[in-house]
Amino acid sequence: METYRLPLLSIIFAFAFASSALAQTTTLPNLFVPARYSDEVAVINTSTNQVITQIPVGLEPIRIEMTPNRLKAFVSNARSASISVLDTVAETNTASIPVYRLPGEMAVTPDGGRLFVVHQAPISPLDDHCPVAVIDTATNLVITTVLLPGHWCKDILFTPDGRFAYIANNSQGEVNVIDTTTYQVTNIPTPGAARRLCISPAGDRVYVTNNGADSVSAIDTATQQVITTIPVGEKPMGLAITPNGEEVYVTNQKDGTVSVINTTTLTVVATILTGHLCQRVVITHDGTKAFVQNGYSDTVSAIDTATHTVLATLPVGHHPWTILNSSDDLKLYVCNATDTTVTVIDIPSLTVSTTIAGVGSAPFDLAFGP
Repeated sequence: METYRLPLLSIIFAFAFASSALAQTTTLPNLFVPARYSDEVAVINTSTNQVITQIPVGLEPIRIEMTPNRLKAFVSNARSASISVLDTVAETNTASIPVYRLPGEMAVTPDGGRLFVVHQAPISPLDDHCPVAVIDTATNLVITTVLLPGHWCKDILFTPDGRFAYIANNSQGEVNVIDTTTYQVTNIPTPGAARRLCISPAGDRVYVTNNGADSVSAIDTATQQVITTIPVGEKPMGLAITPNGEEVYVTNQKDGTVSVINTTTLTVVATILTGHLCQRVVITHDGTKAFVQNGYSDTVSAIDTATHTVLATLPVGHHPWTILNSSDDLKLYVCNATDTTVTVIDIPSLTVSTTIAGVGSAPFDLAFGP
C-alpha cells in the first residue's frame, strides 16, 4: 500500500498559520480612559501597557459607555454639556451631541439601539427637573428627553430585557423607573440620597445604596416596590453582586468598611475593614474575589468572597477611583483620579504589575474597546 507523506515545508507552514490565527484570536482589547482635566480619552494597548493615542473630546470628560459590540463609545463631557462619539477602531472622535448641563452616568440599552444619559443638574437654573436624554446610537440624534423630579441623578442601569431603566435620584431620595417603551416614569421612595445601583443576575431585584440613610434598599423589579431596607455602614456608596446572586458587597465610604449582604435573608453577614473613602467595588467573573478602591488610602483591597477576609492591600496611585477587571480575571485596572496614571494589578498573584504613565490629568473612568 502506498502511503502519502506531507512535506515538511507544508507542516511548518500549517503550524505557522495556526499559530498566527491563535495570536489573532487572543489579541487583548484596548482600554479607553477619559482624562477629566486633559479633555481627552487615552487609548491604552493592554498587551504593552502603553498609551498609543489621545482622542480630544469635550470639556471635563467623566464617563465612557460602549455599545455592546464595542465599536462605538460615548463620552459624557460634564462642562461642555455634550456627548462625544468615538469610533473605537479608527480611534477618532466622530461627532458631538449637545445635551444638557452636567451630563454624567450613561447606559446603552441591551440591544445597543439607544443611549440614556442622566444629568447631575436640573434642566435650567430656574427648574427642578433632572433630564434624561435618550439618544439613537445609529444616528446620534436625541429621540426624547425624560424629565425626572429633583436636580441630581447619579446612576443608571437597565433590566436584562431592556424594558426598564432604573435611575438613582440622589436629591429626591428615590429610584426612578423609566419604561423604555412608553417613557413613563414610576417613582420608588427610598430612605435618602440614592447613590448607586446593581441588579441581580436574574434581573428580579435592584439594590440601591442610600448614602444619606446608611442603608441599602432591595427593590422587586416585578412590582417596582421596595422589599426591605438593610442597615449597613456609614455613607454607603458603591455596590456589586456576586455572579451567583447570593451576596451584595457594599462600600461604606465614611467608616472604611464593606458590608456583605446575604440576598436570601437580606441581612448583613459580614463587615470587612478596608481603607479610607472606599467607594467602588468590583467582583471577578468567577466570583472568588472582590476588589475595593480606597480613595484616601491610595490602596486597593482584595477580598476573598468565600471567607470575607482581606487577602491583600495593594498600593496604587493618588485617589484611586474607577476600577475594572479584564474578562479573563487576570488583570485589574485602576484609574488614579488625582494623578496621570493607571495602575495594573495582576489578579492571580495579587501584586501590582505596572503603572501606566501619561494617561492624562485625572483619569476618571475605564472601558474596554474592541
